[in-house]
Amino acid sequence: MRIIFIHGISTQPTNYSERLYGRILAACRARLKAAGRSDAAVDATLRRLVHHEIFWAELTTDLTNRYMDLSYEHPKFFWDVLTQPLDPLFIQIMAYIHDKGTKVDGDMNILRHVESEFRRIFHDNDLGQSEPANSDRKAIVIAHSLGTVIAFDYLMGFRRYKVHHSIDVERFITMGSPIPLFTSAMGHPDSDLSLPPQVKKWINIRSPRDGVARPMKPFFRHIPIDEHLVHTKFSPLSSHNAYWTDSTTADLIAAQILSSF
Repeated sequence: MRIIFIHGISTQPTNYSERLYGRILAACRARLKAAGRSDAAVDATLRRLVHHEIFWAELTTDLTNRYMDLSYEHPKFFWDVLTQPLDPLFIQIMAYIHDKGTKVDGDMNILRHVESEFRRIFHDNDLGQSEPANSDRKAIVIAHSLGTVIAFDYLMGFRRYKVHHSIDVERFITMGSPIPLFTSAMGHPDSDLSLPPQVKKWINIRSPRDGVARPMKPFFRHIPIDEHLVHTKFSPLSSHNAYWTDSTTADLIAAQILSSF
């Protein structure tokens, strides 16, 4: 079972999801032990999980760096210090919107990259075989913020990009997701989309204090989405990023992983 993380905006250092993944493993272990599993059985179950991360922010690096050079070449004023960290985030959001909105049948850099990463994770040559050579073709996709929009577009088969038919996405888990803002802006506040056959279940996790996160159920009338509230930090920005360190979020994800075996 591949556990695949897709980050939102900001820089994406290697192992950005390691802390949350560690909490998820600990929650899985606790749940299995509470169910009476032996240490050997617990270890065997957890060994079936393989941690992966998909990085996409580097695709916007050159654009962001050039913008920053032009915008902040003058001496820094007080307000520059306040606004400068936000600029790269806005550039990433608008770069994806531009990528998505202007290429009707053409190439989309970020979705093409996500597709190549899925093929790498599931061994490109192996996808054409009737039986996988290395392990099963099951995945849990966990995405945050703009990463949920990217993952949603890919899993739903936006334009010509879609997950390979032999891969089963047992759970699509979104955290702090603004997906309804994007689907509404594309002209579909009342979506008639259904989950593709490979995607078994969609779970949305959000904090009521998160200024970015939106509920999903009102916008997708044909998809039975499981909604879960978690109470992260107090401020809207801190709350939006705190899923990565939140124990309740980790336990919710652990429950979904274990139920997908």
